[in-house]
Amino acid sequence: MATERQLTVAVIGAGSSGLSMLKTLRDDGFDVTLYERRGQVGGLWAYSEDPTVTTALRYDKYTCGMTDFPMPAKYPHHLAQADFQEYMESYAKHFDLLKDIVFNASLQRVSRNTEDTKWEVEVIVDGKSQILEYDKVAFCHGYQTKAKMPEFMGQDKFEGLLIHSQVYRNSETFKGKKVVLVGVGSTAGDIINELVPVASHVYASHRRGSLIVQKWRNGTPTDLLATRRRRQMAMFLQRNFPTAARTIADLGCRYMMWQTWGRLDPSWRLTPFPSITLSIPSTGANIIPSLQDGTLTSLYGLRRFVGPRSIEFDDGTVLEDVDAVICATGYTADFSVAPFVEQSRPSNYGGPPIARLWMNLFPPRYADSICLLCYSSFGKNNGFSFSDVVSIAVSNVWRGVHPIPPREEMEKQVNAHHDWVASRWRLDNNIDVSMVKQWEFQGFLHEAAGTGMENLGWGWKGWKFWWHDREMYNLMNNGVETSHAFRFFETGKRKTYPGARDAIIQANKAVKVFPIKGIK
Repeated sequence: MATERQLTVAVIGAGSSGLSMLKTLRDDGFDVTLYERRGQVGGLWAYSEDPTVTTALRYDKYTCGMTDFPMPAKYPHHLAQADFQEYMESYAKHFDLLKDIVFNASLQRVSRNTEDTKWEVEVIVDGKSQILEYDKVAFCHGYQTKAKMPEFMGQDKFEGLLIHSQVYRNSETFKGKKVVLVGVGSTAGDIINELVPVASHVYASHRRGSLIVQKWRNGTPTDLLATRRRRQMAMFLQRNFPTAARTIADLGCRYMMWQTWGRLDPSWRLTPFPSITLSIPSTGANIIPSLQDGTLTSLYGLRRFVGPRSIEFDDGTVLEDVDAVICATGYTADFSVAPFVEQSRPSNYGGPPIARLWMNLFPPRYADSICLLCYSSFGKNNGFSFSDVVSIAVSNVWRGVHPIPPREEMEKQVNAHHDWVASRWRLDNNIDVSMVKQWEFQGFLHEAAGTGMENLGWGWKGWKFWWHDREMYNLMNNGVETSHAFRFFETGKRKTYPGARDAIIQANKAVKVFPIKGIK
C-alpha cells in the first residue's frame, strides 16, 4: 500500500514565531525547512551588526515564554536582549530544531510555479541564489522588517548623519554630538536613554502626544497588571460598546499618566495622547525624566532641512549645528517578497492600501498553503507568549483539523474587516492599518488551536472548571497571564504540556516578591 506523500513547508524567519511554527508543523507531520537571514536564531533578539536587521525589545519574564518551555528563574525581572537570545537558542536546541534551519538565507521572493501546483521560494544562501519548491509557506519574518523612512524637504542639503533607528546600534558614534530623534515611541525612548549621557544634547521631534507607560508600576512589572479576566472584560466592552470602551480606557490611561508623572509641562506636547485603542503606547519611560532635567528637549515636527547643519521645525524654529537625525518612525510589513498578496481600499477611507488577508493571516485564494504572521497589530498577548497559539492554529487549518470558510465567504469577511479599519482610520489617520479586532482574532486562534480557553469563561464550561479545580481557575483567570495555560486543557486538537499545572503555579509563586519597595 502506497504511503501518502509528506507535504513540504518553508518557514521564513527564526524568531519566536518561526521557531514555534517549525516545531509545531514538524510535530504534526509536515516536512519543514526554516530559512533565516541571520546566522543564529532569535529574530529581533539576536543582535546583529547588520544595519538592515532590526534589534531588539524587552519584556518581563513572567508573561513571556513558549507554552511548553518555561522561562528559567535565573533571568532578571525584565529580560535583556542577550537573555532573550539565550532562551531562544535553548528552545531550539531542546527541541532539536537547528537541523532543519538554513542560516544566512535571505528570502527574495515567493511565487506560484507555472503549473500552479507549488510555491517557488527564491532565497540567497551564503551568496548563492536558489529556487526551491514547497507545498506551503509560512511567513514568520516579523513586523519590524521594512523600515518606514520619511522623506524631508531639503534633506539632500544636510551634511550630517540621517538614519532610521533600524541602523542604530550603540551610542559611540554620537559622543559629543547634537542629535535629533524623530518620534517619541518605545524605540526612541531606548535610544534617548543611551544618547543622553554621551551626546552634547538630544532633541525629540514629534507632531503629537504619546502615552508613555513605565516598565514598573508601584513596585510591580506593568505587564503583570494584565490578566485573562481583565483582558476578556476589555474585549467584551470593545466588541459590544466600542465608544464606551475607548472612553474608559483613555480615562484610565490619563489617570495613570497623572499618577505616575504628575502635571506635565504643556510645552512638551505629550498630551493629549492618541487613544490606547488606536495606537500602541510607548514604553520609553526615561523620556519624561529627561525632559524634566533638561537633558532632552521637545521640538515640533521636522519640516525641512535648510542647510548643511540646519533644520526647520513646524513652529518655525530653526536648530543649527545638528550632527545627526535618527528617525524612530516605525516599520511596516514587507510584502515585496509576497507579490501574490492582494490589496484594496474600502470606501470613505484615505489611508494606505490594506492587505486582503482573512483573519489578517491567510490570503483567501491560498489559505490552504500560505500564512503571513506580519500583519496583526493589537493581536497578541504580552511578549511572544502567543506564538504557539498561532502556529498550532495554522497547523490545524492546514491539516484540516479546523474548518475554514470557502473563499467567497472569506472575501466578504475581509471586506467587512476593511470597513472596520476604515472606521478606526477616520478616528485617527495615523493608525496601523494591520490592526485586528482583538476579540475576533484571538477568538479564532484559540478555537482553531484548541486551547480550551472557553473553560475559563462565564459559560457552563467555566462554571464546571471552577467547581472541579478552583485553584487553577483562579490562577489562570486572575493570576499571571502565562502561556502555559494554552496547553493546560485536553481538547484533542493539540498536545497538552504535562508540566503546565506546575509551571502556572510556579509563575504565580514567583511574582509574590512584588511589590518591591523603592521602585515606582
